[in-house]
Amino acid sequence: MYTFSNRFVSVEALQQKLAAYSDEDLRAPIEGKWSVLQHLYHCWLVERGVLAYIKLKTQDLQALENVRLLTRLRFILFFALLKLGLLKVKAPKIVEVFPENMDQKDLYERLSKTREEADLFFAALPETAARKGIFKHLFIGRLNKSLTQKFIKLHLEHHLKLCGL
Repeated sequence: MYTFSNRFVSVEALQQKLAAYSDEDLRAPIEGKWSVLQHLYHCWLVERGVLAYIKLKTQDLQALENVRLLTRLRFILFFALLKLGLLKVKAPKIVEVFPENMDQKDLYERLSKTREEADLFFAALPETAARKGIFKHLFIGRLNKSLTQKFIKLHLEHHLKLCGL
């Protein structure tokens, strides 16, 4: 069955990728910056925040706006520049607050729970609303369900690449 989170790197795949590393390796800063666990925790915070935003904005379906062609072009340009290394974006403070002692198991559980919640939410969201701008990205603009899925997928893949995974 197709769900909202089908396109994302699965929690099981993340667990398999990280199984070869010790907890110490996963907590060690990469080039003096975030550790692997911090990158993944950040990605979970983003997924959770995006879902919370969408739940709030879809309470009034009449207020949703259409996604503009310019937004679609900005989306493509944004991720192309990121992939080429020509663009660096500083994460908002709210999605870079990490607990002192991160636990892999807890992180996987949080990510699984958030994705289950998103899958249930989007299964119930009318398709007409899903085609509207349900999430507003700071640089790209209003994204519909499909673009939001691509954003989350590409965002996670970007952070995995930064971790060398």
